[in-house]
Amino acid sequence: MSHILLWAFIATGTISAVHAEPAVATIGQTSETTTLSGLITDIDGEPLAGAVVRIDGTSFACSANVEGKYQLKARLKKGDLIKVTFLGMNPVEVIYDGQSKLDFTLAPDSNSLDEVVVTAEPNINNIDIRARSGVVQTVDMKRLNEKPMTDISLALQGTVPGLIVTNTGELGSKPQIRIRGNQSLRVGDAANEPLFILDGKVISSDAFRTLNPQDIKEIKVLKDAAACALYGIKASNGVIEITSKRGSYFGTVDVTYSLGMGATLKGRRGVKVMRSDEKLELERLMMNEATPGYRYSEDYYRRRYPNSPDLDAMIASGKAVLDSLRGINTDWFNELIRVAMYQNHNLSVRGGSEKSSYFVSANIATQGGQVKGNSTLRGTMRMGIDVALGKLGYFTMTMDGAYTENKTPNGSSFSPASLIYNLNPYETKSGNQLWSYPNRTYADLMYQYQSNTTDKRGGASASVNLKPLEDLEISAVTGLDYLINEGTQLTPASSYAEQQSGFGPEALGRLNKDKNTLLNFSYNVRALYAKVLGNVHNLTLSLNHDYYLTSTDNLGITGYGVGNHASASLINQSLTGARKPAVSSFKEKVAQIGYGAVAGYTYDDTYDLFATYKLDGSSVLPSDKRWNSAWAVGLGWTPSEYGFLKNNRVLTRLNLKGSYGNTASLAGVSAAQTIATFSYLEDAYATARILQLLALYNRDLKPEHTTSIDAGVQAGFFDRLSLDLRWYRRQTADALLDVPIAASNGFSMMKRNIGVLRNDGIEAGISISLPDITPDWGLRFSTSVAYNKNKVIDLYYTDKLYTSDYSLIPDFQIGKPYDTLYGLRQTGINAVTGLPIFIGKDGREIVPGQTQLTRDDFITLGHLTPPYSGSFNLGVTWKNLELDADFYWVAGGIKQYNYTYVRNRDDVNYNALRGLTQTMWLREGDVNKIYYSPFYSSAAIETLQYANTSNTGSSNYLRLSMLSLRYRVPQKVLSSTRIIKYATAALQASNLFTLTPYSESDPETGTLGSAVQPVITLNLSLTF
Repeated sequence: MSHILLWAFIATGTISAVHAEPAVATIGQTSETTTLSGLITDIDGEPLAGAVVRIDGTSFACSANVEGKYQLKARLKKGDLIKVTFLGMNPVEVIYDGQSKLDFTLAPDSNSLDEVVVTAEPNINNIDIRARSGVVQTVDMKRLNEKPMTDISLALQGTVPGLIVTNTGELGSKPQIRIRGNQSLRVGDAANEPLFILDGKVISSDAFRTLNPQDIKEIKVLKDAAACALYGIKASNGVIEITSKRGSYFGTVDVTYSLGMGATLKGRRGVKVMRSDEKLELERLMMNEATPGYRYSEDYYRRRYPNSPDLDAMIASGKAVLDSLRGINTDWFNELIRVAMYQNHNLSVRGGSEKSSYFVSANIATQGGQVKGNSTLRGTMRMGIDVALGKLGYFTMTMDGAYTENKTPNGSSFSPASLIYNLNPYETKSGNQLWSYPNRTYADLMYQYQSNTTDKRGGASASVNLKPLEDLEISAVTGLDYLINEGTQLTPASSYAEQQSGFGPEALGRLNKDKNTLLNFSYNVRALYAKVLGNVHNLTLSLNHDYYLTSTDNLGITGYGVGNHASASLINQSLTGARKPAVSSFKEKVAQIGYGAVAGYTYDDTYDLFATYKLDGSSVLPSDKRWNSAWAVGLGWTPSEYGFLKNNRVLTRLNLKGSYGNTASLAGVSAAQTIATFSYLEDAYATARILQLLALYNRDLKPEHTTSIDAGVQAGFFDRLSLDLRWYRRQTADALLDVPIAASNGFSMMKRNIGVLRNDGIEAGISISLPDITPDWGLRFSTSVAYNKNKVIDLYYTDKLYTSDYSLIPDFQIGKPYDTLYGLRQTGINAVTGLPIFIGKDGREIVPGQTQLTRDDFITLGHLTPPYSGSFNLGVTWKNLELDADFYWVAGGIKQYNYTYVRNRDDVNYNALRGLTQTMWLREGDVNKIYYSPFYSSAAIETLQYANTSNTGSSNYLRLSMLSLRYRVPQKVLSSTRIIKYATAALQASNLFTLTPYSESDPETGTLGSAVQPVITLNLSLTF
């Protein structure tokens, strides 16, 4: 582990020095000037646009822009008094000591107001003390908003170390989000994705994807037990907290409109396929009569008609056909993959006063996909109101909605992206029929489906914060989030698939419709007592009660006979047998109630102690096992607060902190797995409906329990250099898995507690802040790295777990990662047989089709999830220009190649990998070949289908995830308009290129299609 720590420390760093542009031209500027710049915010970190910075007793002054940045050019000398003022805030005064940068934080002036200033914080679990010993990291929203993406989930990739976001497919597919790896042996989001909290209410991951990033003020990622335990057993996989933007209490109204328009590019081309010359030659060599390369070759005629008097004429005629085909070289990548449009429009209004404030926004974005008809559209609306309740506190209310539509060409027999690698280069769109798909035309392939899905989301939340006593705050938040997902897929009667189905006209046309609804309701009440005694003792005590209800209601129908129309009313109800109409449904409610306590103590800003306990009851478990807990303790120590270090100019900050906790988890567990739950069968006995168990339930089932240990150090040097290094271990006991059981039970699988899984990891970061070299230039560079190693520690019943008696590869093995890729050791290709040479147990040679494989013949090839990930960022500013670039990388993973483009004799009618005629074994005596013989027997297929040391490759990659060149219009230009307060123009791009040794299309998804697409946009933002 020590070498990993050293590597992570050396490989990470951040250099940051941002130059802030003046928002208003300086007054009284002379030729002998000094530049002072910085950021002005309120106590919540919100920028104070319009705050005035002035040198006392002079006319030198400037004001902050909408980002809170200011730049004062004046005749400054040491000892000058600098004053910062803003309406409703206490002024701040600082003696100038030669600095080039000064940041200011202004607090509300309670003496000047009859009532409190509204600074609403709806998420009442956002308690400051949890960050003193826990891991709470904030996403850079500025950089996230610079990524032209319609899915905020994908935009999160690379923003925080240890937060892994993986693209899983084509445009519109749901990404996979994990915090510090999988915590369960079960695959899928239900058991492993984090908890999402929006303004204090629970939302689903699908609802999170519909959010508009420009409506979000802050995203926090909570990683360890100390940070997550406040949410109880719901937060075993970490938490992503989202805080939306609120109104302005500065007495101003800001209207902002932003526009982004551009193009979605074609993306990375996968493997290169053959041109016509080589493809026809491959067909000749493989001697398949269903291909023109052999059917019209001289070899074919001489073998089939050796004594025909017309042999020469037939050869000449065949040559003419082949010459004609060689003259066609269709690039199907360019024919099928398109450049599509991208648009994003956002309008927001923010205003208010000391007594109330509001924020209203609307957004619409569209993005085209790789294949014609593949596109996504997202529209959102949000309204937030904050109202002061006299001197007692404040009340907030938020309402929001979203609509998302994804059109994805999910063909009934194949994905159109696969056609890039299947259609031959000598075929065209206008041809009468295709050799690759006999008796079909191009139209038969492309127009046999219609598919689209929609997500409609609505939500509302309200919170109240009361302060009846100076040190006591009582808060409550409640929220409702409702999501409707609807999908329709039509295979029209006119499609090739239906025409060839063998059914009569009355049964043609297949329609699938589904409607899934998800309701999340939650409330949380918290009493918080915070007291500072003697200016050194900081005590925090808190009690809370929360409730969470999720209701799922799914309905699906499948019917036939609809013709070419996607209407359920056209389903032919009289059909029987294979085309009988079918209806499926699922309805479930899960409730959880909890009680929690928090205690925190800080002595002299040096020693921190934090403890929390949460007891949760869940309706998923039987009554005797219903209550489970989440608890954590944390310690912090800041030696730099000692007197002898406090004014030290070298070591300016040193903080050590650690936490330990345990959280139960019921993620992905349904009541049917613990309690007898029945459903109706489609069949009936006479007039009686038949009931059946949904699953063989396990009354002894226990929740998974994750024990988390976290330790870290933060150090600062010279007020310029800071280091953040962290180690963690998360161990899940009683890991759940569906395992085989005796068929005599009437079921083949049952969920059981079967083992222990561990994740060990390191996260590191370095930050260096340098003063501006000149007033015009600024530089920022950052990098981060995360390492996560998972391992199966124990399996309660065995050392290797096979979920099938016939499986040769274990699903899990003690001492191995949960996602281990097993395969065979290949040493080459036999020059005589053309088949691979595999070496099994004890060095025995395995002959495909002849040697019986055993479980002991398989070895570990690697694991599918890359353990290393990281990012580095570059930012350069020059006057009004700002250049930002973000890179994201992963390393250490492995994937099996698809190899569908490596043809055998039976499927050589499809296109193939370029160069295959030289790299494939085709005749006895071929040596040094990469690909084995295409003439293998069916008996050899079992051996050849497994991964091996030759058909796998590294899935490492480096991606330019964001590039932005932004121009800020000078304030002196805007001041002449008297309308526009702030304006920027930017050229932005996402996912411009990916560098990888993985030789297929996409190392992230591991598929030939579905690569992340580059998007380039031109952006304009205006604030009035």
